Amino acid sequence: MGVTTATHEFKSSIPAPRMYKAIIQDSPTVFPKFMPQYKSEIVQGDGGVGSILQTCFADEGNQVKVVKHRVEAKDPASFYSKYTLIEGGALSDNVESVVNEVKIEPAGDGCVVKAINHYHTKGEADKAFIESIGQQTLGVYQAVQDYLLANPTVCA
Repeated sequence: MGVTTATHEFKSSIPAPRMYKAIIQDSPTVFPKFMPQYKSEIVQGDGGVGSILQTCFADEGNQVKVVKHRVEAKDPASFYSKYTLIEGGALSDNVESVVNEVKIEPAGDGCVVKAINHYHTKGEADKAFIESIGQQTLGVYQAVQDYLLANPTVCA
């Protein structure tokens, strides 16, 4: 078993506290506003460490996908979150688990969102697949920024 780590960064003009609130704290209510195919709910726990979140969304072919994540860490003071993919998504015969970390760092009037994904694989990692997931993540961060810029009172 190996671990392949991929890091992707997104520079945003949105301040770190607002971006953290939109991406981590309020994502179940914020994301559906600009991604109507997205639905997320807590299926176990209170949303804190140890909780299980289930997210349903339609992919490009309108196939409904369901993923479940377990919250491993949340630190609003340092704009940090860590969770483990436990069902669906990138899990496959070759990928046993994915641990995702999100760090949002203040940068001037905006921030830098860092997505650090640790893919625990049984064999050789599919680097093209991992890169495609990273690009999808950056696309979501761009959509969050666009929505927040168009709606200045959301997560303010």
